[in-house]
Amino acid sequence: MPAPYRAVAFSGSLRHGSTNTGLVRLAMRLAPEDLQIEWLDWIDQLPWMNPDLEAQPPAVLQRWWDTLRGADALIVGMPEYNWCPTPLAKNALDWATRPPEDRAIKDTVVAFLGSGGRSGTAKAQDGTSTILGFMGAQMVLDPPVQLALVSDRFDADGHTDDPEIVAAVQAKLDAVMVALRERDARHEAEANDA
Repeated sequence: MPAPYRAVAFSGSLRHGSTNTGLVRLAMRLAPEDLQIEWLDWIDQLPWMNPDLEAQPPAVLQRWWDTLRGADALIVGMPEYNWCPTPLAKNALDWATRPPEDRAIKDTVVAFLGSGGRSGTAKAQDGTSTILGFMGAQMVLDPPVQLALVSDRFDADGHTDDPEIVAAVQAKLDAVMVALRERDARHEAEANDA
């Protein structure tokens, strides 16, 4: 049996009761055996985006880059404030696109899970997906997980009895697996053509 794919995950929310954190926790429980998801609890320690730090990156920034380069996929609980990603999520994802000559996020399969407001964080997801795709990430856009007005239907640990929420997260994980297999097939074809 081939080794499982490795995904890393974080939530863009620092709130104790965040449903976006809950979505990531739910994804970790629903993940198939061939997808291992590691929770990153140190993303808030990254320095604010500053290209001056790239020549001699702080240890936590180098750790972020190394973690991404060692992962097949990134799963993000994506809150939205004022139609934008939270500063925490934006900062981590901005650093993921660095350094320009060897972007840490390049070729990483990326999926967003969002809960909140009336749009389910659609605006934050859409803009960020466009940017990351342009920077070389492989975005899993469909099916979207953009859950509006559901804070009373599950908790920050991802516990829910709501089949709609479970089905949405499961469908996204299925799409992540498809994207990973397609990426592997493309790499194999490129190697055979070389």
